[in-house]
Amino acid sequence: MASLVVGAARVAQGLMRARGGTVRVPCGARGVENFVSSPTLTQLDQYCERVCHVPRVPPQKVTVIGAGSPVGRIACLFLKQQPLIKVLSMFDYDEENNVIGEAQDIAHIDTSTRVEAYQGIGTLMDAVCDADVVVIMGGPGGGPGMACERQLFLQNMAHVHAATRAAAERAPHAVLAVQTPPLDCNFALVMHTLKLLKKYDARRVLGVNAISAMRANQLLASITGSEPGAGAVPVVGGGCRCTRVPVFASKAAGIPRKQLEHMSELVRGADDIICRVKGRREEACLSTGFATARFVTNIVQGLFSRPTTIDSALVEQASPESCYGLAVCATPVTVGAAGVQQYMVPALSEAEKALLESSKCDLKDLLSLGRCHATGEPYRPPHCRYQPTSLAMAGLCPDCLRAHAVV
Repeated sequence: MASLVVGAARVAQGLMRARGGTVRVPCGARGVENFVSSPTLTQLDQYCERVCHVPRVPPQKVTVIGAGSPVGRIACLFLKQQPLIKVLSMFDYDEENNVIGEAQDIAHIDTSTRVEAYQGIGTLMDAVCDADVVVIMGGPGGGPGMACERQLFLQNMAHVHAATRAAAERAPHAVLAVQTPPLDCNFALVMHTLKLLKKYDARRVLGVNAISAMRANQLLASITGSEPGAGAVPVVGGGCRCTRVPVFASKAAGIPRKQLEHMSELVRGADDIICRVKGRREEACLSTGFATARFVTNIVQGLFSRPTTIDSALVEQASPESCYGLAVCATPVTVGAAGVQQYMVPALSEAEKALLESSKCDLKDLLSLGRCHATGEPYRPPHCRYQPTSLAMAGLCPDCLRAHAVV
């Protein structure tokens, strides 16, 4: 009898998929209706996939966690305009962000992408269900300095951890794009959480380092007078101020070395500059949202259209010995149907090699911080740098300490 029920449910759901139909159930928040599968049908579908081995049909769905945040709203605005995305699922933990209202607003844009809205932690599982790409963003924005980044991680890690576990359970095939700052810590948190859950695939977890590459492209174009899209400037290392290393040398022939060093500092310190100019310690919402949307669009194109190159993504490298000796490092990658299919390691000038070498300790430290919070291991500040005398200084490199007048 049970097999007949399962078979009937399977046939019914197959017909709905063939006709492009969905199941309408209440969202639960403010009486707004949503298009999601009921829990019963979802469980039956997962059971049948294990038993019947029916080929998976991707719904071309992108879920944005933190869609009600300032950066998330901008990213969703651009993602709604992408024809390859059939379903845009917007989720936010915080009711003050009113993601349902934001989704209603974005849904008025006359494109074919269907918009779903989920608000509150109780709807997280439905938001990520069967997603092909899960973008983890939102949380408090970054401020200047490494000390702030460590404090920021402690504020943001809970929602990143919850999103990772939900995606592992309800969207095991999804590509996870981690954007929540600080990038290096949260990428490690996602990676090791998935490893503990035995759901980790190195090809399908990427750190969104798009804003660093975009800034480098624009800066080079403004100095050389070239088109910004003519030559992409890769960014290697990590995604934080003390770990990102823009590779200008191969694209900027004829520019003096001293000027290249100043350009690198501008890219590395861009977050601090914007915070000071805005005067309200806000992050760069507009440019970061646009860069994130372009990064996600490239992933979707790679999954469903053609292999696509991304200028800079933080990934676990397939061959650490050929990637500056780093197991986890941001480099250009090519995304295909199975996720990352090619890792490209750009050649560095002597100045860039020195800058990357001085950044390695900070990168390994931030990755270790994320790993320890995922696995429960005790965190110990690195010994290769300044030895702190108080918890407030833990893990700060000498450059950051001098920049913030700690020493």
